[in-house]
Amino acid sequence: MTTPSAEEARAKLLVNLTPELRRDLRIRAAERGMNMQDAAASALSLWYSSPAPPEVDTRGARSWGVFLPAGGPERFTAECESRSLTKVQGMAQAITSWLASHPSPSDRLVTQPVKRILVGNQKGGVGKTFVASGLAQAMAEAGLRVLLVDYDPQGHLTSRMQIPGLPEGSDSLLTHMLGEADKHLARSLVALPHERFGGRLHVLPASKDAFLMDAKLALLQVGRDTCLARALAPVEGDYDVIILDGPPNLGLAIDLAINYVQRRPGELIDHSGILMPVWSDRSSFDAYKMLNEQIETHSKMTGAVVDQVGFVVNAYDSRKGVVTRAFYEGWNELTTPGVLATLKDAIEGREASDYQVPLLEHAPDSPQANVMRGLAKELSA
Repeated sequence: MTTPSAEEARAKLLVNLTPELRRDLRIRAAERGMNMQDAAASALSLWYSSPAPPEVDTRGARSWGVFLPAGGPERFTAECESRSLTKVQGMAQAITSWLASHPSPSDRLVTQPVKRILVGNQKGGVGKTFVASGLAQAMAEAGLRVLLVDYDPQGHLTSRMQIPGLPEGSDSLLTHMLGEADKHLARSLVALPHERFGGRLHVLPASKDAFLMDAKLALLQVGRDTCLARALAPVEGDYDVIILDGPPNLGLAIDLAINYVQRRPGELIDHSGILMPVWSDRSSFDAYKMLNEQIETHSKMTGAVVDQVGFVVNAYDSRKGVVTRAFYEGWNELTTPGVLATLKDAIEGREASDYQVPLLEHAPDSPQANVMRGLAKELSA
């Protein structure tokens, strides 16, 4: 999960925050070349010197966690008590004031590597493909150059985009990972034709040989851990974002994907990482526990720092009963990572998948499409 840097001791502050303020803080911090935790610390420093900021509407605030310099949580709590404020109001005032005094610069202040997002969860049927595709569509619609990689050997993303397969004469992702490809990886990409995406959304289709990925890569003696990064490196400069639709398992392929989205030198926290679609049920919690263990094991073995950028609760319907609502609240009680978006169970998403049409093309004004746009805005930071 997202952790503070090792450069200084930090302590975690738990407080409620509205999704809008969380999103705006994340975006503004990235624009100014800051990690979110450093922006929060800066906001509190500004707030401490402001005796009477105006009250802020905190309706809809959800549990949120941020790492502050050691002693920071205690100082913030004491200051809220001295001002007779709740912590949710104090933090809202601090972030609102900081945003007002730190406007968006005309250009980002720190150059970042290509953003790399693995949409992953070994539990099948939770909506990995739907979320990966919808996020990619929304980012491309917003003007970003996006590569969407069908990294699942079942090829659901490829079929739902009405892509017949790899272009004739091209090589699969696996052949590039094995170092056996004859053509440049760009020859394997397919651009979605819809005007909405402006030619900015490309797909690397799945190939049947992906079912053999774990077996073939297990025989690779040198450079296995970085073979996915080497395969995608020749096209990284052509995109702002690369999104991987992960396989529904915890095998070698997912290990390589975890390695690919690790934080690179100089990269901001949560710029890249793993986005996890889940359901409001016990099996999703169990599945996340297993995925989290794999991420932690991979990090310990390789030294990689891997950020978990958040959860997307998919197909949520509060009418399904008290247990469903309880598990939904359980996801929202997690703070690092936290819930970035909730997708309600709606017919538009099912129709888009059944008709093999991109969601934003099939139902551009639907609530699900707008949730994808909100998610894309936050993760584009």
